[in-house]
Amino acid sequence: KIGDNDEEMTTVAEALHITQTQQKLLSIPLLSLPLRPSTLTALLRRGFATTGDIMINNTNTMKTGNDDGGIENLAEELGCSVSQSADYVHEINDALYSIGLPPLTANTTIVGRTDGTTKNNNATLRSTNNIPATAASLLRSKLNSHMQHNSNSSSTARQIVSFSQPLDMLLGGGFALSELTEIAGLPGSGKTQLAMQLCVDARLPGKYGGVEGCAVVIDAEGSWSGAGVDRLWSLAGALVDHVKSSALRKMEANKAKEMANGGGANTDTTAPEELVPTWFTPESILDGIHIFRVHDESEQTCTLYNLPQFLQEQEEKGKPVKILVIDSLAFHYRVASSINSSNKGNFLSTTTSLTRMAAFLQELASE
Repeated sequence: KIGDNDEEMTTVAEALHITQTQQKLLSIPLLSLPLRPSTLTALLRRGFATTGDIMINNTNTMKTGNDDGGIENLAEELGCSVSQSADYVHEINDALYSIGLPPLTANTTIVGRTDGTTKNNNATLRSTNNIPATAASLLRSKLNSHMQHNSNSSSTARQIVSFSQPLDMLLGGGFALSELTEIAGLPGSGKTQLAMQLCVDARLPGKYGGVEGCAVVIDAEGSWSGAGVDRLWSLAGALVDHVKSSALRKMEANKAKEMANGGGANTDTTAPEELVPTWFTPESILDGIHIFRVHDESEQTCTLYNLPQFLQEQEEKGKPVKILVIDSLAFHYRVASSINSSNKGNFLSTTTSLTRMAAFLQELASE
């Protein structure tokens, strides 16, 4: 804590040789900046709540004349690499720039280079005046990263397919694991329907390209109860029938190929129902979809923050959870906001709660 009043804050700022413009940054909460949830989680967990916390960390080192030390100290306190801590600083600077404020420090404790980049401990860093990337280039970079990971991995990193070929192709093979995916759209556009399909598809056996896991649903709107369960049953039955028919077509194609190659008649008498694992039935699919009905924001928050224990128990049972659906995250907050529409403090509290929840979910997905 810097001080309880402006006089104490000014005294601290003068002692650290902080300019008047930089002094204004001391009280900006990181939660109010447009930062990634993963960045917020990493900083808040280590006690960095405001821009001033990071600026003072860097400024203390700048007084010693060591320009690289600020980033090194920040990396040590965050428990990450020097390049990662520098990325955090640049992301905060970009966020400050986007709302018309100057960066954390005059040179962000990095020695500039004439080629337009900056370098620190063999880690090349971005300049704040970097060229913006297009959405298409970011998607290509992500897909290339997935392909490189898969080629270097002993086991292929699978994704949850939606069985909508255009959508799966757009997403590089399906909905990626260990990531947050937001499904947005107008009421009645099919958001819940797609989420139900993904929960059912998460049960797809590995031999057929699935992730063979369980699903957890936080049902805030009540869409998964009543008629929702009937819809899940219908989707599960359709998936089982689809897998069986696909397996049968593949078996018949193999028979025809053997006969065309002069292999003679194939005596394989495998029945269609034996082509898929015995456990793969509509009943078992629904047994692997765990639905938590929450009726208000407090119950939703409590359920979410207690999920790690449930996920760990499922892992120990050999039934790992591969997808978590929240339908929908902001529903109870919208209801509360409509009731207290004149309370500006309620809006700030809602924004803070949702931001923290997003950071928590990002950390949960990465684990």
